[in-house]
Amino acid sequence: MNKPIFKILASAVLLIIGFVCGTFYNKSNDEPKKEIVTSGSDFEMIQEVTNEFVTAWINGDAEGCANTYSENAVFMVPDQPSYHGRKAIKDRYAEMFNKRNDSTLIEMTETVKEVIMLDDWAVIRGSGFETRDSEGASGTYKWIILSKKQPNGKWESVWDIFNDVEEVE
Repeated sequence: MNKPIFKILASAVLLIIGFVCGTFYNKSNDEPKKEIVTSGSDFEMIQEVTNEFVTAWINGDAEGCANTYSENAVFMVPDQPSYHGRKAIKDRYAEMFNKRNDSTLIEMTETVKEVIMLDDWAVIRGSGFETRDSEGASGTYKWIILSKKQPNGKWESVWDIFNDVEEVE
């Protein structure tokens, strides 16, 4: 076989092999991780932030609640306009807590049910339970949150939407 043709063919084959390997390598590293999780470290970290929110809620700490949201978050409340940004969300909680009698809220829990992981983004589905007055009236609600993992590892809510409390007899 002629040496120049062999070099050209060998170069072409190596180029094709490199292209194919690079294409597969690039796809495996660039495609976001997509999975539904109900346990694991990210799931537990998301539940920790949820617990941080609940503690702030119970304590009437508007800033603590707002700090679980990203700076440009959107909070969508049933039958109300959306609240845009951490400051507006903080102000909404502060107004609500100022109207609340401390004995009104006896108990509150929020449970993360499942998380759809998309690399540093997560869609979180959960439910909550609260007892709202001294007579023991209680209710449940459900929520969906789009959350983003921050460079420091903390998850912050970007979009938060929930339904109204459903009365429990």
